[in-house]
Amino acid sequence: MPGQINAWLGAVILACLAFLVIAYVYVSNRPQGGADAERRVAQKALRADAESKAQALLTTPARNPDGTVRIPVQDAMALIAADNKVLGKIAPPVAAAVAGAAPSAAFVKADEEAMKRGAAVYARTCIACHQPTGKGLPPVFPSIAETPIVVGNPELPIKFIINGLMGPITVGGMTFNSMMPPVAGVTDQDISDVLTYVRQSFGNKGNPVSVEQVKAVRATNAARTTPWTTAELGLK
Repeated sequence: MPGQINAWLGAVILACLAFLVIAYVYVSNRPQGGADAERRVAQKALRADAESKAQALLTTPARNPDGTVRIPVQDAMALIAADNKVLGKIAPPVAAAVAGAAPSAAFVKADEEAMKRGAAVYARTCIACHQPTGKGLPPVFPSIAETPIVVGNPELPIKFIINGLMGPITVGGMTFNSMMPPVAGVTDQDISDVLTYVRQSFGNKGNPVSVEQVKAVRATNAARTTPWTTAELGLK
């Protein structure tokens, strides 16, 4: 009888030890739900703050710090509806924007049809935040006019459009801390066209972005489901 008790106790002890080991492994490797929850709360708060500020900016005419006029988005859309060439008049391609400047040997002028398609995509997806002039809506949405990040490595703006961007970033000496959501309903061709348009408008001087470049960035980051942060991209 004592032998049976000892065997039984040994089995119980082994079972308890196995349970403790399994529990330890589970606790050590379980997803950090708390951190994810905090990140989601922070994103939601940042988005709400940006939307609140943007609502006032989007509906109230005013002047930007550089003296240019900021118009409400409904007025901008009315202008486009009345004259679909208005964007070309307000923000001509860089060849006209840079008075008399000879393009560098490396500069490739975009195809006229690509610029037209890009202007149309800009009008339906970007104009509300970045305005017909590309000057943005300070202090919520930054300018994309004569902005280095716009004409630099095209992978960055492609990432912004596909997945969104959040976190503080300084543009033109002003720090912005709003969130750019992913742009819904755009194809790789749309992204190629709109970035080509932006990189050769508003005083910018950047080469066209190809559909192949967009496809490559999308494929490389296919598993990503969250917005990029300025910190992880090395932006300040």
